[in-house]
Amino acid sequence: MKIPAIALCLLGSLFISDQADAAPLLLTLSVETVYQDGEKSIEQRTESYEAMEDFFAAYKDWQIIDMNNELITLRTTEDTVSPLMKWSGYTSVD
Repeated sequence: MKIPAIALCLLGSLFISDQADAAPLLLTLSVETVYQDGEKSIEQRTESYEAMEDFFAAYKDWQIIDMNNELITLRTTEDTVSPLMKWSGYTSVD
């Protein structure tokens, strides 16, 4: 699997530069949440981290779907129905 290798390369590249003088790391994320009823929400956002370790700690329970220089795609699953289903009055999927 090539995702861990990419993550290690990104992590290693941060140690090459001087961390004390480094600007915060800006990452563009595509965050996918898959709900019990099959619905998926996708949110794109930019987050700032001091180091890649902070990013990996923040998303340790998420699955990395894709990671490149421009975008990191993450996915998680929820054991609940989607917000739309809750709004419609449903509480679970049988």
